Amino acid sequence: MNNTEDMELIRLSSHVNSGKLVALEVGKDISLPIRRVFFVSGELGEHRGHHAHKVLTQILVCVNGLCTVICDDGANRKKFILDSSEKVLEIPPGIWAEQIYSRENTVLLVMCDYPFDEADYIRDYDEFIQYRKEQLT
Repeated sequence: MNNTEDMELIRLSSHVNSGKLVALEVGKDISLPIRRVFFVSGELGEHRGHHAHKVLTQILVCVNGLCTVICDDGANRKKFILDSSEKVLEIPPGIWAEQIYSRENTVLLVMCDYPFDEADYIRDYDEFIQYRKEQLT
């Protein structure tokens, strides 16, 4: 079962000349096969997410602004600050995640290894805790 202790930010390299280029390569920077991509934006101070996935893994990149991501494995919580396109956070299945939009015009790029499936979501925290207990036995 995945836990927050194993989670860390992935640092991408950037190339600067008259602008900045940041590349993310599947097989080099991440091993996840990307099957779905979407963007999420929120108002300043807005809290989003509040769910976990049973099988899906998400990769989060803040392409504009600043987003605080709080990850929870049912026993431990860990906070990540996404404030650059060079920082990438991989959220594995079985981790509860919440995002706080900490600047105006914050935009997250989210990449997933599976298409959307409502049955994969755990949207109630108490159900999440029960799911974690069942997975650990």
